[in-house]
Amino acid sequence: MKADLRISIKDYYRNKNLKILLARVPFAASRQFWVRMNGQPWPKNGKPVSLTRLLTALRKSLVKSI
Repeated sequence: MKADLRISIKDYYRNKNLKILLARVPFAASRQFWVRMNGQPWPKNGKPVSLTRLLTALRKSLVKSI
């Protein structure tokens, strides 16, 4: 599966990198993506998610870590 969008986030506070790969869901009317974070499917059930849900989860995790 080739990624349609790649995002890389550097967490300087914890000195870690997060690599996010987004692949479009084929034949879907909605704008959802299959997400892989550091090579693992996210969420664990492997269902496609919207960009809003992904960015909300990232924001919450980054704020929680500070």
